[in-house]
Amino acid sequence: MNPDNLLGKTFACECGKKHSVPIREIIYSASAISEAPEVLGRNFPEKTAVIIADQRTYAVAGAAMAGSLANAGFKINELILPDKKDGKEPVCDDFTLEYILARLPKKCDFYIAVGSGVISDLTKWTACKTGKPYATFATAASMNGYSSANIAPTIKGVKRLMDGTCPLVIMAAPSIINEAPYKLTTAGLGDVLAKPVSITDWRVSNLLFGEYFCPLCAQMISEIEPAYMNKPRDIFSRKPVAMEALFNALIYSGLSMTIAGTSSPSSGGEHMISHALDSTALTLGIDHDYHGRQVGLGTIFACALYERLLALENPRFQLQTEETNKAFWQSLTPVVEEEHARKRSKAAKAIEQLKKKNCWDELRAIAKKSIRTPAEIRDCLKTAGAAYRIADIECGRTRFLEAALNCHQMRERYTVIDLARAVGIMPKAADEIMEEYLS
Repeated sequence: MNPDNLLGKTFACECGKKHSVPIREIIYSASAISEAPEVLGRNFPEKTAVIIADQRTYAVAGAAMAGSLANAGFKINELILPDKKDGKEPVCDDFTLEYILARLPKKCDFYIAVGSGVISDLTKWTACKTGKPYATFATAASMNGYSSANIAPTIKGVKRLMDGTCPLVIMAAPSIINEAPYKLTTAGLGDVLAKPVSITDWRVSNLLFGEYFCPLCAQMISEIEPAYMNKPRDIFSRKPVAMEALFNALIYSGLSMTIAGTSSPSSGGEHMISHALDSTALTLGIDHDYHGRQVGLGTIFACALYERLLALENPRFQLQTEETNKAFWQSLTPVVEEEHARKRSKAAKAIEQLKKKNCWDELRAIAKKSIRTPAEIRDCLKTAGAAYRIADIECGRTRFLEAALNCHQMRERYTVIDLARAVGIMPKAADEIMEEYLS
């Protein structure tokens, strides 16, 4: 199955749903910038656009894109986001969105995001607010959000997940992707390596709660996975074939979320740890690493939990309940409590299901089909020169441990972290896993 064949189509799926893919074209070409006028011209009938970029991505591709389009008769406005007062890169939050909305020209037919995660999400968010379509020019293989309808902004200090809209066109030039800061590339690798955990978590939720599951979305990037996961040295060396495979995997990962209408195909317990680190960093006024680099460590941790779960033949199921941890969440506690209240209800239902005859055996059989070992994930990240130890993301051992112990409170979604609590593996195994795999 080639996901490119689904672009711009509506089709009936084996999952019983009819899927629509709003993305019409994906261009990965050395001449992507010079091709842009023709590509955008056939997908956007009007020719007045706003390029949204930050200072770095504008220098890398935004200026050239503006020139290429202007020479072809497009009317281009440029909205270049400044760095924050502390000199750091812009972030995707409610304040930055307001900055953009206040500076949009009155006449605009569509937007062009030139950048990676932050710019992609901000443009997506802007498009939703204004009802305008947009295109994306990717500047790094850093995350799977280019082709996803999801937005992951920070609102009132809390990392959220919102429904958004997809670009009609995604463009990228291999030379720009290959020359992006390597830390961004390692973030992309960490993000896409989450797939074994997220898919397993999704299958488990289907088993326990009857939640929607789509086999097509689950296997979207399976065929391309060996091209990057089995060749991390080629990623490290930035070999074109491996870099293109990584970029495509990120696009297909995002596309699977778009088709499914949920982030479940690419976001499970491993992402929860990263979201917790992001949110608490804001409340503490400290830095956090790139999302995908944190996700890579979260994936190692989650795979280690599944490794322990699969070793249990007859576990004792128990409902662990606790108040929302005010000491950890601090000012975010009221917002987190809303999700945690729903999680408590879901956790209780999970215990009921797990106690049913053959449920545990079926769950283990499901997990064995799709999960990877923590050693496999760790070795891939290490060989690729990516973050694979807590020291690599500079968050501190205690803070990572606290994120792992409390992140289940911030989302209703049931993941391996909740499952590990249901059988008594968590919280006691957290420190052991960190010592064995993340030190």
